[in-house]
Amino acid sequence: IIVRKPAGISGTAVSELAYDQRGIILTGSSTRLGSSTWVEIYAPTGGTGWVNFWYLTEDVPPARFCEDLRVNALLETFVSGLINHDGETLTRVVNPKRGLILRHDWWNPEVLYSTSSVSSIYSDLSEIDWGVLGGSDFHILGSFREIILPQLEDVFLISPEVKCNEMIAGVTTQVAVWPREFDNMNFYVFHRPSPEGGNKYDWRTWAIGIEYVENQPYISVLIQYRGDI
Repeated sequence: IIVRKPAGISGTAVSELAYDQRGIILTGSSTRLGSSTWVEIYAPTGGTGWVNFWYLTEDVPPARFCEDLRVNALLETFVSGLINHDGETLTRVVNPKRGLILRHDWWNPEVLYSTSSVSSIYSDLSEIDWGVLGGSDFHILGSFREIILPQLEDVFLISPEVKCNEMIAGVTTQVAVWPREFDNMNFYVFHRPSPEGGNKYDWRTWAIGIEYVENQPYISVLIQYRGDI
């Protein structure tokens, strides 16, 4: 992330932050430029500079995150909304700053639902390009309800295996990893294993990335992992 002065993409680059930089301290000053919010930080090389707030997240140590009972309640609310196809419930648990980022597969492009569009996610039948099937040029096209919802229900409507900040995956042709760009984001994993004695590639995992906004946890990212790719 480029640190600029003054704020804005036309500002002079005065420093740079690593993608996994921690311990960034804000000065308390911020400014709105178009649709973006820029915040002033103490630059690691000294002095101050400005960065786009979109690229920052509150720094919560992994151990503290995994012990936070509010996160458990957040995830229970998410599952309740999923079971009832309730967009308003989903809106309450989604990051009010970032909205909801979805990936059909961890290596496919992101689909972003703004905070204002999350409430209609179950009823909106607009066709979306979710990326391509692994090893092919075949595009995955369809609405959230048609493409993503059945794959979420395949995991969350059973009793999946659950881990905090640890990936669970079955046999796969591609390594299942939490994306590097989200290294500083804590996450929970929900895994439906392959059936005993069945197709070893028939498993599915959903990872839920969670961020804190003003010390309150919210869901920011949903990423799917599968063995049939």
